[in-house]
Amino acid sequence: MFLGPWCKLPEKRHVWDARHHETVPFHWDDPETLKRDYDYLQALHHDLLRHLAAALNRLHQRECSVRYWQILLDPWLLTYLAVMFDRWECLRFAFEQYPDLEMRGSRDDAATLPPFSYGEFIRQVVSDEWNRSICCRIVAGAYSDNYCIHRNACDIPRGSSGAGVASERQFSLPARFFRAADRFVGRLVVRYDVVFIKSYFDAQSLFRLNLALGQVPRLFLEEFNWPSDRADSAPAGADRAELNIEWKPRSSFELFLSRSLVGDLPGCVVESYRQLCERAERVPIKTKTIVTANAHWYDTSAKFWCAEQIERGVKLVILEHGGSFPAYKELFDFEEDIADVKGTWFEPYHPKHVKVPPSKLVRRMNGRLPSFRSSPEREYCAIIENAYPRWVYRAHFRSMAAQTLEVPALIGRWYAALDDLVRASVRLKPYPPADSVYWNTRELYKEMLGEGNVLAEPRIERVFELSRVIVCTAPETVFSEAMISGLPTILIYPARFFARHPVADSLLDTLRAANVVFHDPLSAAAHINAIWAEPGLWWSQSDVMKARQAFQRQALYVGDDWLKEWTAFLNNVLAG
Repeated sequence: MFLGPWCKLPEKRHVWDARHHETVPFHWDDPETLKRDYDYLQALHHDLLRHLAAALNRLHQRECSVRYWQILLDPWLLTYLAVMFDRWECLRFAFEQYPDLEMRGSRDDAATLPPFSYGEFIRQVVSDEWNRSICCRIVAGAYSDNYCIHRNACDIPRGSSGAGVASERQFSLPARFFRAADRFVGRLVVRYDVVFIKSYFDAQSLFRLNLALGQVPRLFLEEFNWPSDRADSAPAGADRAELNIEWKPRSSFELFLSRSLVGDLPGCVVESYRQLCERAERVPIKTKTIVTANAHWYDTSAKFWCAEQIERGVKLVILEHGGSFPAYKELFDFEEDIADVKGTWFEPYHPKHVKVPPSKLVRRMNGRLPSFRSSPEREYCAIIENAYPRWVYRAHFRSMAAQTLEVPALIGRWYAALDDLVRASVRLKPYPPADSVYWNTRELYKEMLGEGNVLAEPRIERVFELSRVIVCTAPETVFSEAMISGLPTILIYPARFFARHPVADSLLDTLRAANVVFHDPLSAAAHINAIWAEPGLWWSQSDVMKARQAFQRQALYVGDDWLKEWTAFLNNVLAG
């Protein structure tokens, strides 16, 4: 019995296909179940967050707000709850259908060390070894009669050494120059109205924006370059055994959770908390507003500094770091909870949303629709692949687990229906990771398209330069990048695995009517066959132009002067 499709790696088909086996159905293949469970987990997240904040305040003798602790605990907490619930439900499904199933393990199989940070936790979550340990823990606790102790122990990773801090020798000569200049300026200037940390502006745009705000341009390359993956080798701080979470579970899953939570909390908020707070205090920056698109996710050093600053009244502006059509729901509103303002690409649909020119794309846009210019070099019908890990790592409204394989299957039907002339021009840019964590779909596409038609070119900009038509496979950031490139673009994706927010319904309808968005691969193939000789003619038709303008207006509008808009936006935040 395979607990899920993730056990059945495509490259191991010759092994598992030769065995008589069954696979437990994936509980979130049903969209309504996913919506119901998402709402339950979001409520559980907010409830647990309050209790964890109180417990951590008691442990560390602080009186910090729930918002402070959410900056430090999320996105670990929202990910942890979804992951544990998913593994719990997979096993519940299995034992409900087959009560006599037996899982074999050793006495040590259920043991896992807590991660230090969210980044380390994600590395655990997508590993087979860690997931086996969690499944053993669930079965040993909730289905003990079905857990058979076996002599042979399973090798389980006991923590990760982490990446540490990059040494100066790892940077190119220009990068070392900029780091040295940034470090020098940091010694002279410590006050900034706005601090940009991993804001996704390119260096030139960030330089101009700082000058427009009347402050010295900075990249802050050194201030948060702590070895925070393990916070040095400092002696242990708080005793995890003294952490008491006064929370009452209301179900068997929550009872399991209550027994696991203390041992699974990241070390950065328990043993290393005091040390990281002290390092945050030594950061010589005075500011009124922090702007980031990513630091609140993976950068433990920046998270601690931001949490301490925001507790003292500094404002936090969080930027979307990608997107096209917003998901039905996302991240349990984690970013909206911790931000004073959230800068969005799409039209606002939350009280904290303010639409701003996308920081990642401002240099590529000037408020006008780019025109398509044909050239002999443009010969590809380029598929841009999206991919997700085999293991569920979050409760969200996009492909999870084996649902990811629906896209290669969809593309296969589309490819087979193309005219020979078009089929000869098809090339695929695979999602970068070429390993089993991401299903290794590269190999599936090589079988489907031919090895020479799966590109090795890592730069999406170069692929665009060689393409006459772009085919995107997910309603996410790469579709926005394709739409602003000026290239004729279509989007094909399985709608049932990508529920979108109602605010996007009208725009999606407009793009479907203009043959830009498809869910049926045969209709998409027929359209490509029809326009292939002159895709620019279709791309410039009146109804298509209106659809493109609607997308740019609603999903990533950049006015005639992005710098003026950004300056006005930040001045409003500072004045508010």
